[in-house]
Amino acid sequence: MNKSAPIIAAVVFDSGGVLLKHRHAFLEPAVVCQALREVIIGQVEEQRIVQATRDALDWLSSQAGSTTTEESAAVQRAEYYHRLLAGVNATTSPEQMARLRDRLEGPQSVEPFPEVREVLDTLCSRGLKLGVLSDGWASTIQLYERLGLAGCFQSWTFSAVVGCCKPDPRIYATAERDLGIEPAGILFVDDLPANVEGALRCGWQAVWLNRAGDQPSILPSRTIRDLRGLLAMCAGEVPSPMS
Repeated sequence: MNKSAPIIAAVVFDSGGVLLKHRHAFLEPAVVCQALREVIIGQVEEQRIVQATRDALDWLSSQAGSTTTEESAAVQRAEYYHRLLAGVNATTSPEQMARLRDRLEGPQSVEPFPEVREVLDTLCSRGLKLGVLSDGWASTIQLYERLGLAGCFQSWTFSAVVGCCKPDPRIYATAERDLGIEPAGILFVDDLPANVEGALRCGWQAVWLNRAGDQPSILPSRTIRDLRGLLAMCAGEVPSPMS
């Protein structure tokens, strides 16, 4: 007789690619060129706009992996927008840079996947604790507040705060302590198989969210195509938190 999995008391989600869809428009050359046309005053040769975009993106690519804090990332992004505007001899005032950034990274650049609200509301109604565990910055919470989703979560764990990234066991341990739930009662959802395996090694339950139907080298034993697949897994009675 097969031993059943422990009852799930908490569900912890990765953020980008799992809950939120990021457009990353600031990395798309055609979109960047159009944003420059919209914010600059006066006529600028098209080739100059294209070249300024190419140069700024090449610079940003050369900086990959160089930011270790949220503050340094903000400085890097400001320099990127400065380079875009300077490349077309446009005003590089803070107001102008903010206008350009708003067109490329404003509210329209991030949205929840279609099933997210339904799934979070259902899990909350069943009394489960919910958390976010992300390789990112604590300011991510502001995105969830703007989208009206922050109230669904009782736990937030970010690599920039903990000082390590998934699948380092320390980041899972931090989320576990914050939730106050035994490892076997936590279900983790991520879109990267290596992070799913990391959670399993820490004694958590885990599932791979494979929205694209990919075939990875590591194939987790539990896979779903969208978050609605969690609802059947989390249908049991919720146990008491650990003391």
